[in-house]
Amino acid sequence: MDLTVPVEYSRAGNTTHSGNVHAIQDDEKFSYGTAGFRFKSEKLPFIVFRCAYVASLRARQLNSAIGVMITASHNPSCDNGVKLVDPSGDMLNEQWEIYATEVVNATDAELPAAVRALEKQISVGKTQLSRVVCGMDTRCSGPCLMNAARAGAALFNVQFDDIGVVSTPMLHYAVKAFNEPKFAEPTHDGYYSAIADSFKKLYEITEEPKDSRYQPKVIVDCANGVGAPRFRNLLERIPSSLLEVEFRNESEELNQGCGADFVKISQKLPANFSPTAAEPKCASFDGDADRLMYFRAKASENSESNDAELFDGDKIAVLIVTYIREQLKDYENSTPMERLRLGIVQTAYANGSSTRYIREKLGIEPIIVPTGVKHLHEAASEFDIGIYFEANGHGTVVFSEIFDRIIRRTPTESLPLRRLALFSRVINETVGDAFADLLAVEAVLRHYGWSMDDWAEKLYRDVPNVQIKVPVIDRSIFKTTNAEQTLVKPVGIQKMIDTDVAKYNNSRAFIRPSGTENIVRVYAEADTVENTLQLGKSLEQVVLNLCNSN
Repeated sequence: MDLTVPVEYSRAGNTTHSGNVHAIQDDEKFSYGTAGFRFKSEKLPFIVFRCAYVASLRARQLNSAIGVMITASHNPSCDNGVKLVDPSGDMLNEQWEIYATEVVNATDAELPAAVRALEKQISVGKTQLSRVVCGMDTRCSGPCLMNAARAGAALFNVQFDDIGVVSTPMLHYAVKAFNEPKFAEPTHDGYYSAIADSFKKLYEITEEPKDSRYQPKVIVDCANGVGAPRFRNLLERIPSSLLEVEFRNESEELNQGCGADFVKISQKLPANFSPTAAEPKCASFDGDADRLMYFRAKASENSESNDAELFDGDKIAVLIVTYIREQLKDYENSTPMERLRLGIVQTAYANGSSTRYIREKLGIEPIIVPTGVKHLHEAASEFDIGIYFEANGHGTVVFSEIFDRIIRRTPTESLPLRRLALFSRVINETVGDAFADLLAVEAVLRHYGWSMDDWAEKLYRDVPNVQIKVPVIDRSIFKTTNAEQTLVKPVGIQKMIDTDVAKYNNSRAFIRPSGTENIVRVYAEADTVENTLQLGKSLEQVVLNLCNSN
């Protein structure tokens, strides 16, 4: 294999999308985090080039399609990133995360030896189905990085499929479809049609209650990202009489004062949403449309208040698990000897009220795992129906082969089971998908005839919570355990957290390092908004004092 690397994709000659050379120092190290590599866009060309090479090697090893997604999700427009997707549409295998990190961190001089060492560890048989499938979001650095990915895949002469500007979930869906033709057609139209057709069929066999307060309109904050054009494409296949969507934040600066992450962290209305306007049901995507957050203006005596009432990933998860349990009753009553295992997975960021409701009202013990989609997806996959949502709005439902055999592929006259089979096709089970999740939520709200008031009142009420980002020089000094709910390093900080938490009623808090950036995240919840803010600020100061002392 020719290991000659184009100079624009070497560390020394790394060329940005604007044509400027941005050399990367040999001692600068990069880590494949929760969402792959994510940095300022000028650092990405050589990283994407090397990641595409790793993807091509993985594709040859498995004789399959491997995905490369170029996005920085909810980060500012000046950033970009790259992550790899395995054949089933899941996150990259953890061992290959290590391989990717090793290849990216090699110097230009070390790269040939690193490449050959990796190739010796890989067993390659047939390769006729090997391909690298690459998509990008709407960032201006995307086309330059797409070229870098194409050049990286060319090192092994692996087929390269540029599927253009897509949401991250569309890329995951396409990779699975390339590898499993029965799943769907690996095209944009295949994705749109499969999800839209299932939604329409589910609509047809769902009778709305006579006293329904459901309204088939939602106003969507698109974060000025890929969600606007691609969701418009999908909605062309759904009559507006079934679902009416009003789009906002389509063409200004990406993620600036808007998007699911902004709404969740700030608990404020995004740009171009008014607290005084009659906007009863709103939703927000993030920049690459893999997160969904419902919201509305929070009732306040202050007409100028910009506060938002959130219906976040926890609310979505509880709504969905309630619906699925109801549909399953028909199956369990008819075949009690062959039960399907239903589970729900959360992280430490889940609101305490949601966890208590799932445990006490639904009779399901939630599984708590570390932050990061790969941890949630892996735990959810242990069930026949595994539901996972992060509080930030990223989540989906995964289904086992047993579910597929019993529910999807077994003809039945049972209306609940037909609904469940169609619902499972509306959901994009490969990864959290803002489009699919929105359609799923709307289908369930219509099934119950619920307005936003009903959704808020008939399940549970959140305890107040706050999230604070604290920039640090080195996040690696923070080590956690207990699904990231307890700090073990630096020594002594957990005792400070426990002392502060004990000052407030119904309180909980933790501090954890980000998986992608040099920041530390503080989460706090308590019985009142005032106490929550005080607890959050106190813990933020704990981190700042530590950093100043070092």
